[in-house]
Amino acid sequence: MNSLKTSSINAAKWNFFANIGSYFISFFLSIILARILEPKEFGMTGMLAVFIAIAVVFINSGISVAIVRSKDITEDDYSTAFYFNVVVGLFFYSLFFILSPLIADFFNEPILVPLTKLLSLVFVINSFGIIQNTILIKEINLKKQSICYLLGMLVSAIVSAIMAFNNYGVYSIVGQSISQALTTNILFWLTSKWKPSGRFKFNSFRKIWSFGSKVLATNLVSTFVDNIDNFLIGKIFYANQLGYYVRAKSSKIMPEQILTNTLQATIFPILSKVNDNDNLFLQYHLKFYNLAVYIFLPVVFGFIAVAKAFTIVLYTEKWLPSVPFLQIIILSSISIFLSAFFNQTIMAKGEGNLYMKLNTIKKLIGLFSIPFGVFWGLIPFLWAFVFISVVSLSIDYYFVSKLLKISMKYYFIKLFKPLVLSIAMFLCAYAILFLPIANYYVVFLTQIFTGVFVYIFLSSIFRIEEFLYLKEIVFGKSHHFF
Repeated sequence: MNSLKTSSINAAKWNFFANIGSYFISFFLSIILARILEPKEFGMTGMLAVFIAIAVVFINSGISVAIVRSKDITEDDYSTAFYFNVVVGLFFYSLFFILSPLIADFFNEPILVPLTKLLSLVFVINSFGIIQNTILIKEINLKKQSICYLLGMLVSAIVSAIMAFNNYGVYSIVGQSISQALTTNILFWLTSKWKPSGRFKFNSFRKIWSFGSKVLATNLVSTFVDNIDNFLIGKIFYANQLGYYVRAKSSKIMPEQILTNTLQATIFPILSKVNDNDNLFLQYHLKFYNLAVYIFLPVVFGFIAVAKAFTIVLYTEKWLPSVPFLQIIILSSISIFLSAFFNQTIMAKGEGNLYMKLNTIKKLIGLFSIPFGVFWGLIPFLWAFVFISVVSLSIDYYFVSKLLKISMKYYFIKLFKPLVLSIAMFLCAYAILFLPIANYYVVFLTQIFTGVFVYIFLSSIFRIEEFLYLKEIVFGKSHHFF
């Protein structure tokens, strides 16, 4: 038990380290590429996102999850999974190689022919390292895994930046994907003791596929819905419009993922420890909810306020058309963040079936935003996406409140104060844009300082409990939150 506890703690540390490291590398690379490349070039690779993502899901096939959860995996099982992944990887490479002219014709972009052929190499490269990576996860050896991923990201960032500076254009984005896959998987082979030595056995395949196929089905629906926006915008609108959208989406994902991953790494293990005590579980769940909305709401509204200055300072004025997109879709981050929180609660309660049903339903509901894009344009599509994300969150509220036997009204009451404070903070920070300040670096820093000051000041005046708890952590003063 102590050994498992130590391994879990070390794994959590390395997972956090890898997340933060990868975010910083991606962030700085995105600044470099955005300053050098044109929006249309980002749109080109965005058009291929849905095809690439679905192929990756098929290559993995849920087999990794099946291997990690199984306790009686044999050498033949590992080898069977390895050979299967390689065959599927080669199949999808061949498929996309053949279909590349059709994909280019579909989007009316001839350059997609060589781009598709090059990006498809990632399928083959990744298929050779999936099992080595899975074994590291199964052994809770996230130190090796994190180092491989970070070195892969670092090498690919350097390759991509060099290509961009040497005027390779959109190929610098492709170069990043290929060099990252190549570096990471070579490192997996060098650090892993396992090498394929067994044979492909149908009994082994049936054993791991019986569970893996269920994961595959769920992931396919999720991946399709998550990437349909790029597909739709790339087909109906121009490539540069998709480029602006990709930039806006990338900007909003970073704070969303950092806070969501931190939330998931913290909440699930704690709630899992008290899932046999309904009263204590509910108490912790509600406290975490209060803290989550108090921290995340000002991040979202603050981002809306600084979006223009943020874009000019980091990405230059050529990306200004992406600002309205960012200000709209960042609102969906509230629903995504809280949905992730409720997912952790459901899983900690051991309600795996409810988790799968809820997420499948919510993903399918997300498809209803598509007609708005087809018939009314990009901005209505984004607003429809935000509205549907709120509907999906309402479904979470309903089922979690039933699961925990609590009124939905409690959640909305606790949402009210942070929402009012966040809106007040937004108005003060946004007002800075109307001051006669020509330097956007000064505007950006002034907006951040104003927003943080207003939110803290109002929290102190109104004695917000979550603020007092965070103040206790920082200054060590006594205030009991749990």
